[in-house]
Amino acid sequence: MNKRDEKIAAGKTGHRVLLFGEQVFGRDPAIIRAHENADIDAMPLQDYGTLKRLTDYTLVILDYAPFASSVGGPADKQNVFYKMTAEALDEGTTFCFVHCDESVPEYNQYSSSTGYMEEEHIVACRERQLGFRWLNIFSVRPLHCREPILWGDVKRAEFRPFLQKWGASHNYFSTYGERKLDDIIYQMQEHPVAFSMKARRGRIMMMPFQRDFDRPDDLKDAIYTLVDCLLTYITKSLTELPDWAQTPFFTAEKTVYDECQELEQRLDERRKALEPFVAAKELMCQAEYTLERTVVAFITQHLRLRTERNEQFKEDFWILNASGERVVLGEVKSYVKGFKRSGIYSVYNHRETNKLPPEFPALLVVNAHMQAASWEEKDRPIDKQDYEIAGQAQTNVLVVRIEDLVRLWDALRAGRLTPETILEALTTKRGWLEVQSDGTMTEHR
Repeated sequence: MNKRDEKIAAGKTGHRVLLFGEQVFGRDPAIIRAHENADIDAMPLQDYGTLKRLTDYTLVILDYAPFASSVGGPADKQNVFYKMTAEALDEGTTFCFVHCDESVPEYNQYSSSTGYMEEEHIVACRERQLGFRWLNIFSVRPLHCREPILWGDVKRAEFRPFLQKWGASHNYFSTYGERKLDDIIYQMQEHPVAFSMKARRGRIMMMPFQRDFDRPDDLKDAIYTLVDCLLTYITKSLTELPDWAQTPFFTAEKTVYDECQELEQRLDERRKALEPFVAAKELMCQAEYTLERTVVAFITQHLRLRTERNEQFKEDFWILNASGERVVLGEVKSYVKGFKRSGIYSVYNHRETNKLPPEFPALLVVNAHMQAASWEEKDRPIDKQDYEIAGQAQTNVLVVRIEDLVRLWDALRAGRLTPETILEALTTKRGWLEVQSDGTMTEHR
């Protein structure tokens, strides 16, 4: 321990804390006054030029994207601050990034090496979000939930007073590759919402913080509570076992330790086996342009059918046979609520636009009920009056729900179907193609 660590380990007093940026403390830094455990500096972004060194602080609390609203070279300021952060981490400073409703990179099922994040969005987020830059270093992927996460499992009791009142966010996280989080503080089911990662001699932390800038007294209470929780956590962490002491010392301990290691390895293997299923389920939560792109990729990569997209045509994609001939005209639609009959007419009209005969196979892939709160609500059938219209000879449109599409893949993966049988169904059936969990296909018309 150096002198600073010895002081921290002795108690919570005598610390310097920096609140960086108005996104943390609001428009008036004067609301932050004396604190019994620390000297707190509230620094507006406009005072960035007066900042000396971050090594002067035990704790820095800042927004996930502290420079996003900066005028005149936010990227340059962020790069300088980034280097200062690295310097302070070497001295043992803890950085706590608070998040609430941050933008995240879009999903790309072919970018497994980057946690299935769209690479161009990774670049954009690194430029605008200092918090994301550190997540990227740790192989942590941020995700976004449509509704704020209000409840969860508090893993570190010292944060309970803060999380119960102000711990809300639309964001949660997951790791990729071989990376694991050092310390999960708060999670929703298996999804971490607050966590801590060791970085050199310091820490990088992510913390949900719902701030109400129109209620300054409540905001002040929230900040003071968060500072207390963080200083308590820092103090306790310095009195815990160092990494080298986590390895077994006792003979009986080694037996249990080895068993745990084996179980963790097996658990990691099983979690990796879940990844393709998670990717398929994520397809069921996508809409519009993202859905249009990933459905075509899913058909190509997972159903092993040849496809073609050409933006000069109005349709979304074609399915090709083994000879490279276009055999199915396809279109993708998404609906927040239930299925809409207009999608059938849209595919029908696109076939006419391409001067194709009525008997030419037309496929409508639809993702409906996107406001559902359970699989039961999401996996609803197509109404009879709708699939009867699609199944008429003069209409000749085959509707496949996104749920049916991923079940085709599941049956193909299990060896119950082949790409040839799937292509035959897509080219010969009309109405609604319902696919059961065992791969059984039922044509409704």
